[in-house]
Amino acid sequence: MKNLDDYILGESTEEVIKVETRQDNADAAVALVKQCKLKLAIISHDLDPFVYDQPDFVEAVRQLALRGRNVEIRILAFEPQLIVRRGHKLVDLAGKVSSYIELRKPSEQYKSFNEAVLIADEIGYLFRESTERYKGRLNFNSRRESKFMLDVFNSMWATSRPDPNFRRMHI
Repeated sequence: MKNLDDYILGESTEEVIKVETRQDNADAAVALVKQCKLKLAIISHDLDPFVYDQPDFVEAVRQLALRGRNVEIRILAFEPQLIVRRGHKLVDLAGKVSSYIELRKPSEQYKSFNEAVLIADEIGYLFRESTERYKGRLNFNSRRESKFMLDVFNSMWATSRPDPNFRRMHI
């Protein structure tokens, strides 16, 4: 994969970058979130621990959440019990900054949805057609494709519900 330091969210040419490995996905997710200023949307079956439960990614999301009151981080995950049982660091972070990060479970009508999506500031995206494979595409400047993916996300979000498994337990 190319050097992602050469790309700027919303400014680079509209170039599609192939991602093919777990590490490519992890690097791409971190690169997008580090540059994200306000809005992050993620759809993932199990919040893939090789991508979303990595210290660099969680720290990038934490930094985004701490930017201010207009930040909106929305995450749709299909397997809340599995995610919580694993002790996912992103769920822990969401419990600490719940004003900025919201986790929900999609409704049953989307149970066959098998794509993985990350959209940063409604202009950059990381997309995989199958959650079982790491082959996908990355773009730092595609308002059109990002809007299409965000429309799908928003439709899913509208019928999703908070899952009790994602609630932080205070003991």
